Amino acid sequence: MKANFLKLREIMQTEFPEQWSTIQGANYPVPEWVSYASTVISFIQIFAMLLIMVGDTLWTYVPLVNRPPEFYYKMKENPALTFIIVFLIIPSYVQSFANSGAFELYVDNKLVSYST
Repeated sequence: MKANFLKLREIMQTEFPEQWSTIQGANYPVPEWVSYASTVISFIQIFAMLLIMVGDTLWTYVPLVNRPPEFYYKMKENPALTFIIVFLIIPSYVQSFANSGAFELYVDNKLVSYST
């Protein structure tokens, strides 16, 4: 991403040397939902690790729950699939939205365009 910005800045400075005094770039802001989703995923991963370490007795500490929910039994039936989904697939999917490779271009302290 930085290499693309530097290349674009060099082209603009060589093609139009006297037109702009400063050309700067910054990372394009990450969508707000990505930071919330990352936090939720972290809590889900911690909960999954607690379930692995403590097991069925964890549900006795949860108020208003008499027995483990149905999803817990499905997770126990397919532990490899649960691990792959919770620790690999979901985090990488959310992370793909955080690293778009886009940047903002500022010319003379004014936002000009977005580029990817």
